[in-house]
Amino acid sequence: MKLAEDPVASAHLEDLIFPKVDRRLENMKFSHIASENTRQVIANCRQQKSAFVYPSDFPTVSDFRFVLYHQFCPCRPPSSALNRRKVRPENVDTLSGLCCRYCAKAHPGERNHKGMYFPLDLESLHDSSSSHNLTVHIMTCENTPLEIREALEELQ
Repeated sequence: MKLAEDPVASAHLEDLIFPKVDRRLENMKFSHIASENTRQVIANCRQQKSAFVYPSDFPTVSDFRFVLYHQFCPCRPPSSALNRRKVRPENVDTLSGLCCRYCAKAHPGERNHKGMYFPLDLESLHDSSSSHNLTVHIMTCENTPLEIREALEELQ
C-alpha cells in the first residue's frame, strides 16, 4: 500500500504496467526500424506519382498499404470480367480497377491478364479480402521486382 502512495514509485509502477507505445508503431510506421532496402522502397514510393495513394496520404496510411497500393495503376475492366459478375458494360461506364503496374508493363495493350482487380464499390475495396488478393498477387507476381516483394514482406 505504501508503494502506491509514493508518487515516484507509483509513476514507475504505472510505466511497468502500462508501457508507452511508440506512436510510429501504433500507426504501423516501420521505416525507423526497417532495413535500408525497405527504407529506400518507401522513399521511392513517396517520390513517385501514384493513382491510388498520394504523398499527403503517407502520414495516415500504414507503410505496408502505402507501398502496396503504390504498385497498382488504374485499368478498365475487360468484358470477360463484367460477364463473370453479370454486369452490363453500359451500367459501369465509370468502373475502374486496379492493375499490377508490372503486369501492365509486361503485357502492354492487353486488357485481360493476371493482376487486374475490379471492386464494384468502395466497401468491397476496403474489404480485407481485396487487400489480401492484392498482396498475394504482388508477392507472387514474377514481374514484381524482388526489392518490392522483400520490402512488403518486411513491412507486413
